[in-house]
Amino acid sequence: MKRLLLQQVLLASFLVAPLLAVGQAATPVNTVNFCGVDLSAPNTCTSESKYQVNCQGYRLTWMYLDYKMMQDFPEQFVRQIEKKHKHTERQPLECFIMDQPAKGFRVSYPTESGMAYELIAYGIAKGQPVMLQLTMETDPDKTAQLPELPRQILRLPK
Repeated sequence: MKRLLLQQVLLASFLVAPLLAVGQAATPVNTVNFCGVDLSAPNTCTSESKYQVNCQGYRLTWMYLDYKMMQDFPEQFVRQIEKKHKHTERQPLECFIMDQPAKGFRVSYPTESGMAYELIAYGIAKGQPVMLQLTMETDPDKTAQLPELPRQILRLPK
């Protein structure tokens, strides 16, 4: 029961955090720390928290999990996206996070301004269970189509 409650709280905070950040000043960011590794970010990126980066054309968010949460939290997270956005499509995603095999979902849904595409990946990076969400305006097919910062973290099979 405690685990389920913790998952629900984390899920809500992961989905609601970007909404709560509205009105807060976005801070320009040159580097981000992902699983203990400092990565360079384009100078056009801003951040409302140390777990989210907003850049031109994409948003990258990540959450550190525990090993037990890795079993069902990602599926619950995608179900919440499907409830929030009508006509959501999803496909399984095999990928790599920091060169370690990972799993996830490729999600797409219509928005007022067109389509939104999300790559939701989860796995173990640098010994840390992590889930990341990359939201883009385009649907990347291969790693070369990912923006510079996400490409330092996420690798697609192609």
